[in-house]
Amino acid sequence: MTIGLIPEMECDNRGTGKRKGLSGDSSSGKMEVHTMGLFEKLVSLPALRPYMEQDPEVFVEETGWREILQKVRQLKDLEALLGIVKEASPTTEQQKILRGYLCTMAVEMAPGPLEVPCVDYAGCYLTRGEMRMVSSSKEDLPANVGMGMNARSPECRIVVEGDVGDYLAYRSAKACVEVKGSARDRVGMAVGDGYIRIEGDVAGGLAGNAHNTRFEVDGSVGRIQRENSGCKIMIGGDVHWSIGEKQLACFIKICGNVGMKYRKSGKLVDMASGLGRNSVLLVGGDVWGNLGTGMEVAKILVWGKVHGEIRVSDTQGGFIYLNRKKVPLLKRIAGTIGSEIGVRYVELKESGYLFAEDPEEVKDLILL
Repeated sequence: MTIGLIPEMECDNRGTGKRKGLSGDSSSGKMEVHTMGLFEKLVSLPALRPYMEQDPEVFVEETGWREILQKVRQLKDLEALLGIVKEASPTTEQQKILRGYLCTMAVEMAPGPLEVPCVDYAGCYLTRGEMRMVSSSKEDLPANVGMGMNARSPECRIVVEGDVGDYLAYRSAKACVEVKGSARDRVGMAVGDGYIRIEGDVAGGLAGNAHNTRFEVDGSVGRIQRENSGCKIMIGGDVHWSIGEKQLACFIKICGNVGMKYRKSGKLVDMASGLGRNSVLLVGGDVWGNLGTGMEVAKILVWGKVHGEIRVSDTQGGFIYLNRKKVPLLKRIAGTIGSEIGVRYVELKESGYLFAEDPEEVKDLILL
């Protein structure tokens, strides 16, 4: 069964034949005309109305409204579908989500890669096809791009030319996203699997409750969020603030510095506390923070200086390898005599972190 959009002409109960949207005093000869656009008609469908009245947090979990859209006749033509997206002016969050899903429907319908308008929620729930989007604005950035996507087919991915806003690929079962620019905040939160690459910077948080996902950022990030498992997180620049706690079985490589925002304040925080079993953290620059808190059978390698405390207890397991070229001799002697259990002062392979991609490669970086 298919559904048609609301017709442009409707008669009132008295059979006057007035067009919906006409108002004013006919005797004065003045008449205001409002013709509903196709998007307005779409969101006004009786079958959709109960969903459009839901709270946005409930709406995103529902699948019923998406099933209804798949049955609308006018949405089965690619050109018509893209036309509706371009003319849409959503006024609520639910309408923005719906417009984004119309982009998804167009991509899944297209025979090859498809460029869609630069709008919020574009590519949400995408399962097949390649979506391309050009983001030319530096201020009005598209948010929630690729939310809930599930790249089940090999060709399924999202490519953005330019910058994106918050919540990129949020809660995706499997993400496959490339951004040829920068991202604002909350990139790849709660992603279950996949690959996210940012050629620029991430101003705010990266990852967070993510699993089995590869994150690549060529530039710098604000912070790495907490509670990731089985992830590879590769940062080409700095981590300005911190690395969140409870990184489990993660490989984290930061080619620059960590915690530089704390350098002036002098108020240092724990970095990667509770670094979980089989995790590896490589830092090519300096660390302004404390290392080793709650570490469990993990490895940390730092090529620069650690401007904070190093806390490794004999009950935790794991090792912190510090570049002895960057640690003064007296400090190394004091550490060896003192209680710095699990700390090793070694020669680290020069710039070896640049090429490391896997925990198995770490042993080749330590030159005792």
